[in-house]
Amino acid sequence: MRDLPTENQIRESVRDCNTWHRRFFRCWIDGSYLGEDHYRHNCEQIKRAFDDDKMLRAFAISWFCDFLAHEEDCSRQTVQRHLVREVQPYVLEALNMELIDDMRDLVRDDMEAA
Repeated sequence: MRDLPTENQIRESVRDCNTWHRRFFRCWIDGSYLGEDHYRHNCEQIKRAFDDDKMLRAFAISWFCDFLAHEEDCSRQTVQRHLVREVQPYVLEALNMELIDDMRDLVRDDMEAA
């Protein structure tokens, strides 16, 4: 089995923004993995949906699964199935809220300046 996160690891990531999963998710969205084009695309998407929690939630789920799939060399669907099977829904929702905050932090200065 791939080294996908356990429920305890996800719980810890909700409580602590410096866990491996949260730190490297921020690297994923800031272009550290896939470069400047990926960064610019992410910023555009986040800015467009900055006040839309529903849209940002969809991005958070999609991008977190993409990040883990990239790390573990598997498909996004494999990651999604694993998380839904292994992690309580309320824990996943708490993680989504933290990931949304991380995404907003990426563009917050630009949004406040505008």
